[in-house]
Amino acid sequence: MRRSVIHGWCLAALLLSGCGGTGKNSDSVFGFLGDVMPPSPSEAARDAFNPYDADQRRRAINLLSNASFGGEDPYLKAYRLMLEPGMRDEDPTVRAAALRALGRHGSPQDVRLIIPHLSPSEPRFVRTEAATALQRLHSPAAIDPLIGVLRDDEAAEVRALAANALGQYAEPRVFQALVGALHDTDYSVVTQSIGSLELLTGRKFGEDGSQWLAWAEQTQDLFAERGTYFYPQYVKPPSLLERVQFWKERRKVEPRQPAGLEPVGDGEPVS
Repeated sequence: MRRSVIHGWCLAALLLSGCGGTGKNSDSVFGFLGDVMPPSPSEAARDAFNPYDADQRRRAINLLSNASFGGEDPYLKAYRLMLEPGMRDEDPTVRAAALRALGRHGSPQDVRLIIPHLSPSEPRFVRTEAATALQRLHSPAAIDPLIGVLRDDEAAEVRALAANALGQYAEPRVFQALVGALHDTDYSVVTQSIGSLELLTGRKFGEDGSQWLAWAEQTQDLFAERGTYFYPQYVKPPSLLERVQFWKERRKVEPRQPAGLEPVGDGEPVS
């Protein structure tokens, strides 16, 4: 690892070492792992910049980003530093953790840091986290990179994530790219493309690209009936105790929109 990067990370660790989050529950995320005692918030902040142990860095970033205080400014600076050109972490698993953290807590301005990690030179799991983060952060700068992924990425999982993320953008080039993806060899990509097309247009022509194109030729405003995009969220399966206590109502996961996206219409989430 380059010495300048190590020095930069050490400085960041010193700046973060006094941060422990705010609020009475700031340490709660670190106390539920049973026999395994996780680090305190300040220890995790230091571990995030351990230049000699990528496992510690990745674990610390995951712990911090999952904490209630993980979106506070000092921690956001840490996630960004790990992806910043010239300073980015050399371990792909750490970059993946930082991408996930930015997708959860970042802003549209962070899209510039995420886009380079869609590159074919990155491992698939890094590209997966980058495409997932772009479902949660809205920026027109992401359109062309996402279209490139939809057309060219070798992994169907990543192409499908890009097809979903493009459902935010009411642009003719997005429409054309999604129609083109109806011929993808993987049906998960086709399904996601159909979902985004239906959300953007309010029309249902399934996987028949010719119908979509014929309709588009006769329509002045492709997106007059578009719905509102909600990014997919992980829904935790019920635990054994929750299944036994069937009379208790489970907490619902509320649909959420990407940061920076203005609400439009009464659309349904892309499935």
